[in-house]
Amino acid sequence: MRPWSAGASQVNFLTSYDTSPDRVRAAYAPDAFARLVGVKRRFDPKNLFRVNHNIPVTD
Repeated sequence: MRPWSAGASQVNFLTSYDTSPDRVRAAYAPDAFARLVGVKRRFDPKNLFRVNHNIPVTD
């Protein structure tokens, strides 16, 4: 299937093993990920919600 892949992943299809920051980042468009980092920085600056597919507080 690799020849037909867009090279990204979908957040709905990430498993518990796909929690690396690079895999999570690849599941979002760059502008969407930047917005999510901003939201995370504003509403969860201490990174309380970090289990599973974590959006880091710093990019």
